[in-house]
Amino acid sequence: MLPPRSKRLSANAAPGESNLVIRNVTVLGKRTSLRMEPQMWDALIDVCERERLTAHDVCSRIADRKEPEASLTGAIRVFLLSYFRHAATEEGHLRAGHGNGRLLNLDEVFADTQKQMQPRRGRAKAPAAGNSSATPA
Repeated sequence: MLPPRSKRLSANAAPGESNLVIRNVTVLGKRTSLRMEPQMWDALIDVCERERLTAHDVCSRIADRKEPEASLTGAIRVFLLSYFRHAATEEGHLRAGHGNGRLLNLDEVFADTQKQMQPRRGRAKAPAAGNSSATPA
């Protein structure tokens, strides 16, 4: 669904190097390179699959609507955050163990980030139904 990663990819970056993934996307009829975190590419893949659109289509729609002074990658990140915030429900938060009076376990969040350094290929996996380490409210 997304174009292949650029040879300039540094997903397994050494200290001091960027871990951003570079992909070429056609936006409003012009080929451009986008540099984003692997998790942002994963989120974009999820949106594309849910909406049955290509990354080129989604990025073009974002580019067409963003503020002229905003960067495209920044606008994509804001779009992805907004897309998933609109999809979040109270039931979903409860199933994930949110809202039980304890702050998010950032160690778990960042451990998952380390596991996801390589962008997914192929179909996106459905999110887990719940967080087994979280206690219910």
